[in-house]
Amino acid sequence: MNDTDYHATPGLSFQFVLLLIAALSLMAVDYRNPTATKPIRTGFSIVAYPLQRIVDAPFDLYTKVTGFFANQLHLASENAALKEQLRLYSVQYRDMQVLEQQNARLRDLLKVDKRVGYTFTMAEVIAASDERGRQVVTLNKGSRDGVHEKQVVLAEGGNIYGQVVEVTPFSSKVMELTDRQHAIPVRNLRTGMRALASGTGKADILELKSIVAGSNVQDGDVFVSSGLDMLFPPDFPVAKVIPNGVQYIPGDPFANISAKPLINFDNTREVLLLWRISPSPAEMLSAAPPASSPKPADTKTKKDEKTKKDEKPASKATTTNKTVERPQ
Repeated sequence: MNDTDYHATPGLSFQFVLLLIAALSLMAVDYRNPTATKPIRTGFSIVAYPLQRIVDAPFDLYTKVTGFFANQLHLASENAALKEQLRLYSVQYRDMQVLEQQNARLRDLLKVDKRVGYTFTMAEVIAASDERGRQVVTLNKGSRDGVHEKQVVLAEGGNIYGQVVEVTPFSSKVMELTDRQHAIPVRNLRTGMRALASGTGKADILELKSIVAGSNVQDGDVFVSSGLDMLFPPDFPVAKVIPNGVQYIPGDPFANISAKPLINFDNTREVLLLWRISPSPAEMLSAAPPASSPKPADTKTKKDEKTKKDEKPASKATTTNKTVERPQ
């Protein structure tokens, strides 16, 4: 028994040495010429894959179980926060409904035009322009979704993002506020002073133009859309004056003012497309009286004046007759 074991041991050792030499030779060949040993490596990978799965199974199970419960806790806390926010918004919405009803009654009493309403649809940014100085992105909504050119686009918080400049059936291109070809009329929320916010081609800087030197503009002033272009709705946030952003150059009649958009364009992935409900700008313009409408009234007035002039001599004659009769 012992002799058998004694003779078997050198055989096993010799086989182990041969395997070791073969493995080292294979490693050397793989280092020198990886392409030649690729089929062998592929075969080893196929054979070893089930073993790897068995070894990794406990760790994968632990990761999935802990991840599941962590996600459940996160979703539960997020759901509770959203429910609380929904309750707050529901109360604010009731107050807003009451105010809107009161506003509608006052407008009816004062014969004021109906207040403009809006509706929104969310869209996703799927591509960005790689042209230098241009800030144009592509959305996943197009003409089949009702998107049209010169449509206003908003970002989170109701801040103005830009406007649609090109539409296809399945997508649309939006020019951002900071594009060097974009400009929007704005006003200072603190003072009401009007200006023009122009893009610079940089994602974080706008120039406020048409502001006279010496105007009351301070660091931190917020500028909102004025609505004077009949495109962007009024009172939507646009930009904020940066620290040391107000500069006056001697001899220059206008101030150089730099402002930062209230949007991080690089991190924005979802936007809101805005539709005006009523009245539209075309309806507002058509509701105004045409410039030629006063002409008939003027003609009538002239005719009345002419008639009165013709009647004046008769009245004078009557008065004269009465005056003549009084002495008698």
